[in-house]
Amino acid sequence: MHSPVDKIKEKLSIVDVISSYVSVEQSGKNYKAKCPFHNEKTPSFYISPDRGSYYCFGCGAKGDIFSFVQHFEGTDFYGSLKLLAARAGIVLERGNTKETKDNNELLYDIMEDATKFFESVFAKETTARAYLVNRGLTDATIQSFRVGYAPDTWRSVSEHLLKIGYKREDIEKVGLIKNGEKGFYDRFRSRILFPIFDSSGRVIAFSGRIFGQEENAQDGIVNAKYLNSPDTPLFNKSSVLFGIDRAKSAIRTRGYTIIVEGQMDLLMSHQAGFTNTVAVSGTAFTENTTDSESKINNLGLIRRLSPNIIFAFDGDNAGIRAAGRASLIALSLEMQVKIAVLPEGQDPADIILENIDKWKEIIKTSVNIVSFHIDRICKNTTDIRKRGTQIREIVFPFLSMVRSAIERSAYISEIYSKTSLAERAVLEDFETYERAHPSNQILKQVAQNKTDNYQSRRDHLEKRLFGIIFWQKENPDIQKLYEEFGDSIGQDVLLSVRGAHEALADPLAFEAEMWYGGHTTALIRDVEEIILSLEEEILHERKLLLQPLDTQEKLVQFNTIVRRIEEIKSKRSK
Repeated sequence: MHSPVDKIKEKLSIVDVISSYVSVEQSGKNYKAKCPFHNEKTPSFYISPDRGSYYCFGCGAKGDIFSFVQHFEGTDFYGSLKLLAARAGIVLERGNTKETKDNNELLYDIMEDATKFFESVFAKETTARAYLVNRGLTDATIQSFRVGYAPDTWRSVSEHLLKIGYKREDIEKVGLIKNGEKGFYDRFRSRILFPIFDSSGRVIAFSGRIFGQEENAQDGIVNAKYLNSPDTPLFNKSSVLFGIDRAKSAIRTRGYTIIVEGQMDLLMSHQAGFTNTVAVSGTAFTENTTDSESKINNLGLIRRLSPNIIFAFDGDNAGIRAAGRASLIALSLEMQVKIAVLPEGQDPADIILENIDKWKEIIKTSVNIVSFHIDRICKNTTDIRKRGTQIREIVFPFLSMVRSAIERSAYISEIYSKTSLAERAVLEDFETYERAHPSNQILKQVAQNKTDNYQSRRDHLEKRLFGIIFWQKENPDIQKLYEEFGDSIGQDVLLSVRGAHEALADPLAFEAEMWYGGHTTALIRDVEEIILSLEEEILHERKLLLQPLDTQEKLVQFNTIVRRIEEIKSKRSK
């Protein structure tokens, strides 16, 4: 009898699955695409229909349809199985007893049964439903997002789950109960609960709003206005965004993501047709694209769906500060960041309830993060000195994260044209700021920590290049490019790099031959692209090693490297 995995593979081709996420093109009997797991301009991601597998020469990503969905969606194997089974029209049965289930699978079952319990309680809680309807939600939206209610009792959900047959320690693992002086008790009590789903649609956490009891009651944490699940084996607040399971398809289709703060903002936005919206409620942003277990973070996931993002946080100072922190992280990931300008004192849910057309116009007229802050500074003060100080303190941190020299130049022109500050003064101040604060925070982190992602990027480029070099050792055009590369980075450096891969010469050559399939028409172009990418990686390393720029000699070397990097980018864009 075929397993669900075999049945899914019989029904879904790897080309069809991957092409639903990224654009692919045929290359002989195989297919190729720009890798979704790292930045590249020339396709190095190859798909083999015969083997049902993929391989990226740029970053080394490889596997089948399940590993691809796991990697792209930021889920686990069972998450990818659920997504692909739904696509193939195959029903997955909740087999296995609670004693024999995989531990994580068991934890997902606990969260599912808890969600059903909270939904059943909500169905009887007419006052909670009336509150949500008064805020603008329809019954269809409430049911679709599986909104629930935790009653004002100490052990309602825990006793329900224990009665079903789950163990207390497992219920505690998913964050549903806490231990106190008088024993364990439910974490969520007297709250409207919004389930947080992972990318595959499984419940992994809850975000609860107090309802039915005083917010400042005896326990300041339990009775806070909002309470979220703690980090658990299923839930890491930096690895998911509320609503991502519903929004991901619309984000890919529409080409941008709207990020709001609260649950009501998210539900009202989806109800109004803005299904490419996600929320940060109960979650958080981090500077890294992956966590310690190599799971992609929330911004990393939506960046794969689209690099364009609009932050629509509350219009008060707290909302603006929160949007600013998140924007810096998004800019460090080379995303295009805009801000939706909301009236002070209103959140997206209020605006949508009042006038959907007003919300549409706010999204339509959103402005890039740098222009947003320039305009606010000009609005708040006419004093030139204060404007200059605020430009340095508020705008320069965002400007320094912009990688494109053309975009930076345009923003600097915008600063002096709007603020009346002298052009030369703006340029000099920004150059001073850049020297004191290295512009690329991601590369700065690499210099300090030597992260695995950065190291593997260079390593895989090297393996791809030398695989071709070892395979095509009799090809004079390839060998000429190789020698020219040595002139660019230094023959001693080239020999050192080659020596690190000599022991793998045969398998690297075989791998290159397998993927090119004997078709060498695009080989010269590909080698040129690999060499440029690899040189850029090496130059970035050298640039970082020059920090701090405390001597004239270092400054000269730094500027030479920057010019060469710009030359490489110019070549690659042609």
